Amino acid sequence: MLLRSGCLHALIAFACCPAPGARAQEPRASAAEGPAPATTQPAAPAAEFPGPKYANLRYDDDFSYLEGPPGSYQPDFFDPIKNIRLGKDLRLSIGGEFRFRLEAETNKSFGTNDRTQDTFQLYRYLLHFDLKYRRLARVFVQGIAAFDEDRDLAPRAIDENKWDLQQGFFDVRVLGEDLPLTLRVGRQELQYGRQRLVSPLEWANVRRRFDAAKLFWAADPWAVDVWYAKPVPVRRSGGDHWDEEYDFYGAYVTYTGVPRHGVDVYFFAQDKRGELQNPNGRTGDESRFTLGTRLWGRTGPWDYDGGLTGQWGRWAGDTIQAWAWAVDGGYTFENVPWKPRLGAGFDWSSGDEDPDDGKVGTFEQVFPLGHAYLGYLDLFGRQNIAAANVSLSAWPVAGKVQARVGYHAFWLDADRDALYNAGGAAGRRDPEGEAGKEVGHELDLTVSWKLDAHSSVLVGYSHFWDSDFIVRTGESEDPNLLYLQYRFRF
Repeated sequence: MLLRSGCLHALIAFACCPAPGARAQEPRASAAEGPAPATTQPAAPAAEFPGPKYANLRYDDDFSYLEGPPGSYQPDFFDPIKNIRLGKDLRLSIGGEFRFRLEAETNKSFGTNDRTQDTFQLYRYLLHFDLKYRRLARVFVQGIAAFDEDRDLAPRAIDENKWDLQQGFFDVRVLGEDLPLTLRVGRQELQYGRQRLVSPLEWANVRRRFDAAKLFWAADPWAVDVWYAKPVPVRRSGGDHWDEEYDFYGAYVTYTGVPRHGVDVYFFAQDKRGELQNPNGRTGDESRFTLGTRLWGRTGPWDYDGGLTGQWGRWAGDTIQAWAWAVDGGYTFENVPWKPRLGAGFDWSSGDEDPDDGKVGTFEQVFPLGHAYLGYLDLFGRQNIAAANVSLSAWPVAGKVQARVGYHAFWLDADRDALYNAGGAAGRRDPEGEAGKEVGHELDLTVSWKLDAHSSVLVGYSHFWDSDFIVRTGESEDPNLLYLQYRFRF
């Protein structure tokens, strides 16, 4: 059976959620409920009064408007649990999410598996408690229960995590509540920029998180974060623990002093210990440093986002010298029905040109959301790749329904280096460099529908056409992906 016991998950979730039309709010933001788009999308008209709005990082949700008098905000079914008074200075907010996705994939490994087609379901439940003491201190705890059903291919770690701690941290304003310098310690999600390099990876059934200590200052026009973290790999049975052999630390600075424009500057360091094999075939520890900048903004109907990144360090005795750059932009036809946006972009990350020169030229993608930039099939990582894209999106129902078509073209940067998968692992390779650089082309079609302030539906289809490199290095069946997703947040 297609759903088997998975039907029980959906029945429980729908029974616990109000009907989509119950006390519905007018939408205040983008209807897109998939991954963050690669470039800025036009926002829906703002509501007259504030109401429920949910951030990708749920600890950034802001329900402070509930302190106002009735009539100054849009009432919502969940208001009673969003600003619970536990005393003069204590406030508690409770929130959560149910998400269901049906996926049907074909030839995701280009036909190399004996079984080429798989249809399965993913279920994710999140529940969090956010306790604040004035502006001085805070405790945030989020639990997760994530499951896959009917998957016949090899299980993926990012799909299942049974009854575990997703996030659990405390905040303290170290210089007093009137100065916005905050120390955060504990398990937490990290997100920077447009998520090209550091993302909680919303598309995954189990979001990415870290056990970390972070010190941050946020006061317009500056925002500065400094952190030390260890990634937390997913154990499907639960009981996740940080990776003791991996240190990730750095700083991220954002300046927004020019209206509608911004500049980011960042530094990351990654220390990995173990018998790690580099593109030259040598094994050992890796110490890699990343320095980059990003420019982004909007001018009239034009929007843009781009940046340049360099990396250096040592890996198993070899010197790291790697680069990446990216640019995306678009034009929104504001005075045309459906407000269509035409966008285009290019992503380039270096590969290793010569496996015998004692240098590692392969860029490291860090902790990205590749799904938004390198195609929704998630075939490739941002390593040794050049990728061009064009897209057209429109709003048939303003603020509620968005339709989008995107087209990608992929090439290797270095023809003797590997083609890397979405997780950054080396895949197919031609050591002689005779298979060519052209990898293939992908078409992505999506329709997203915001039912109300809490519920959304996403439908998508993607197809990939293999080119010379895939054809000449093994099996070459074209991959497909069809998916249907429903999400409810409160």
